Amino acid sequence: FGGVMEEQLLLEGDIFDPPVLRKVAGFEEYLRQKPDTWEVFVTDIETPLDEMTYMESEPFEATQPGQVPLVEVMDSLSDEELSLQVERNIAAAEERARQAGYAGGGVQGISQDGRALLITAHINSEKNTNELIKLVEPFQRYSNEYFQDLDQVEIFEGGVASQNRDSNQKTMSETRFLFILAVIFIILVLFLTFRRLSDILLTFMVIILTVIWVMGLSGWVHFPFTYTSMAIMPLMLGIDIAYAIHVMSRYYEERRKGKDPYASSTSAVVTTGVAVFLTAATTAFGFASFAISNMPPIIQFGVLCVAGVVFSFLLSVTLLPATIVLRDRSPRAQERWARKNQRRIERAGETRLDRFLAKVAVLSEHHRVAVGIVTLLILATCGLLSFNLSTEADLSKMMRTDSPSMVASQKINDYFGGQNMAYALVKGDILEPANLESLIRYEEAVSSTGETSENGDPLIDRRKVFSIADVVRNFNQGVIPSTKNEVISLLLKLKGSGGSSNMRLISQDGQVAMVSIRVALGTQGDMESIARIVREKGAEVTAENPDISMSYSGLPILMSDLLSSLVPTQLKTSLVALILCALIVTLVFRSLFFGLAATSVVFLGIALEIGALVVLGWPLDILTVMISALVIGAGIDFGIHVTHRFREEWHHGGVEIDEAIRRTVGHVGKALLAAAVTTAGAFAIIAVSDITPLRRFGGITAMSLIFALLASLLVLPSVLAWYANRVERKRNP
Repeated sequence: FGGVMEEQLLLEGDIFDPPVLRKVAGFEEYLRQKPDTWEVFVTDIETPLDEMTYMESEPFEATQPGQVPLVEVMDSLSDEELSLQVERNIAAAEERARQAGYAGGGVQGISQDGRALLITAHINSEKNTNELIKLVEPFQRYSNEYFQDLDQVEIFEGGVASQNRDSNQKTMSETRFLFILAVIFIILVLFLTFRRLSDILLTFMVIILTVIWVMGLSGWVHFPFTYTSMAIMPLMLGIDIAYAIHVMSRYYEERRKGKDPYASSTSAVVTTGVAVFLTAATTAFGFASFAISNMPPIIQFGVLCVAGVVFSFLLSVTLLPATIVLRDRSPRAQERWARKNQRRIERAGETRLDRFLAKVAVLSEHHRVAVGIVTLLILATCGLLSFNLSTEADLSKMMRTDSPSMVASQKINDYFGGQNMAYALVKGDILEPANLESLIRYEEAVSSTGETSENGDPLIDRRKVFSIADVVRNFNQGVIPSTKNEVISLLLKLKGSGGSSNMRLISQDGQVAMVSIRVALGTQGDMESIARIVREKGAEVTAENPDISMSYSGLPILMSDLLSSLVPTQLKTSLVALILCALIVTLVFRSLFFGLAATSVVFLGIALEIGALVVLGWPLDILTVMISALVIGAGIDFGIHVTHRFREEWHHGGVEIDEAIRRTVGHVGKALLAAAVTTAGAFAIIAVSDITPLRRFGGITAMSLIFALLASLLVLPSVLAWYANRVERKRNP
């Protein structure tokens, strides 16, 4: 059938003016003269004039239209005769609709108030999205040039290709805007953390190189730039700076102990580098879990994020330490360090913030029972709230309502209702009269259920259900011919007289036909109901007539299937990410307890994420479904750094448990807070987008990461102290 993707032109105004009608009739022939558009982009044109026939006399029998297409004789008609023929065809169509039992019938593509006319261009399904975005430009230009001399009508264009073009332009502009905001934010955080220009530049060098490499990889493997791609750069900024901050902070900690730049750099990589490796590995595994998704944009997002994590880790433990040593190794630099930076060194010691974080952690450790009870209550509450979690897959919300294609789409919906297509693919000897009758019964069945949308409108309108059976019936005095030969003869005559656009509803061998069902893009419940009706009525018709079979697709069907897969996708990716992260941390720590303890912070983060979604009334959509695995990968960093430093202080430092907790949070708390603020801040920047799903994605991810940070500072110390006390009691009974 050449695909079901469409571009639509809406003519609004005095559409029955004869010059307008003649322009509409000649549009296809005009496009055929454009080699860069016809067949390359547009494969067929449908207009309301295609189903009109020439009616010789008046009064006429409304149920018996003639069989000569109006477009074939249009050039020989005067303006008055043309207007009369159009009026007769509309009246005949309304009468046929009345006799068929449904009100408000008429010619498809002409609005009930006679103010709008719809032209449908079927576009080349063999072209990919990027090619269609380029090809829609000349099509739109030719359309505007062709109709520009018609002052009595206004032209609007919408459809798949134009929406993709507008979406692509919006995505690129949003990405640039968000990236600039993220860069400003990162520079501010780096300045507040290090207060040294060269530190900011060195850290920023790692970030920029990572982003460039990721974008280069995306182009090399030909990943398209989609709505999920918008989240990659702010995400990479947040993750990269977290790794760099930890390495840089440990470097200065070692310098304050009196070590030279080389020894300090080596120590930072050997000690903190292990924790950074763990965080990078677990983050990569978290993103790798997106590979089990059945949504290509999410899979591609995961691949690029894994690559970004690997690039960032390698640069943070190789290039960053090397450039720091090159900067600080000269005698002059070391003298300047000792002479001019003493005040900065003192500020970099245990600050008020360090002491405050340590005090809070020790306080929570001293009230382990209360912390445990509150944590369990939060988990239970979030578990109950999860039963109210809704799903949504309305991709149109990725577009601004004031974009040209969305304005056109809204105009078309206002005049003609929903234009989103569901369709049934029917296989069998289609031209057999009994099978054509089955198609008519199917069309009547899906449109007569009486079910309405949440807005109160019929889910499926009979006037928007169409197949080759309708073509045959309309051109044969309102009935299906009695023999197959009569059907073939009628279609050959129709095709030979210019009605080829209707032939796209059936394959050339007559063994496959398409029933198109145009519907409005409604709520989740509406889409699920439409999918159910289409399938159930198809099963009933094929049970009555086993000579045909049906399969189903189209936007409502795909959305219904997508919605049903969102929660399983969330569960699968989250479970895989959680297991992989816990496994690698356990193996490196060589302790099941420490592995599970480090992982527990993201479990709490995910629970609070689900609770926040329900409380805010936000659904689980194609972007928010990624958050759990993302929080596991990025949020586990906090648990790993706290657990790793606690083991270092407790096992190797030989200090009391309280002191180990205090030192742990005192040393890594500031770096954790800075890393959390940057990572969560990068996602919070996404939340300023005016694209609703991106705004929800950024906001919930930022909140979830903050939840994970709070869990690592308030809950995890209590868990670690409880375990350490048990171990010490066994050692010293």
